[in-house]
Amino acid sequence: MNNSLQRNFWMSATWLAPVLLVISQFYWVEGVLSATAGALQVLSFLFWIFAFQGMFHQLKEHYPRYAVWGFFIAVYGCLAGNNFGVDGIFIDAFKEQFPQVSERFQGKTGNAALIAFFIPGALAPLSWVILGVLFFIKNIIPRWAAIALIVAGIGFPLSRIPRIDWLAHIDNGLLLLSMIVIANQFYSTKQ
Repeated sequence: MNNSLQRNFWMSATWLAPVLLVISQFYWVEGVLSATAGALQVLSFLFWIFAFQGMFHQLKEHYPRYAVWGFFIAVYGCLAGNNFGVDGIFIDAFKEQFPQVSERFQGKTGNAALIAFFIPGALAPLSWVILGVLFFIKNIIPRWAAIALIVAGIGFPLSRIPRIDWLAHIDNGLLLLSMIVIANQFYSTKQ
């Protein structure tokens, strides 16, 4: 019973995480997260934690150490997704009240931003890439889906850092497609 409940939860998270990310993208305003986009991104990365947990569970037999440490790294990456979402909420609120203050505020975060945003910001996409490579090597999911996950991981920062909206939509689509395949493959069969 608990195994079934856990698998169902992981499957739901594996679907919800990218779906919420796709929806949040439609609420970007001129390449910046709005309050709505930020809130959806916070929820998305909450579910990404559990999606990662399920994916790393699939690797524990083949890569037991990486399943533990890789999950730790991926969760730290999810914190950045959450933090960028919260940043979007606050900057959107500040922008309405104090337009010049919001820009100066972002420039004043200094080294704290490295720990809260930039270092972990690379870790979720890196985790998608490494998971895709390992799934490809061990033929755990269809190879085209593993390649889609790798490309989505690479495309995530390439679309977000320069804030290229159309590229982020394509990246989100690849991420959603690969996660649908992963959810269906991993959780539709009894394990």
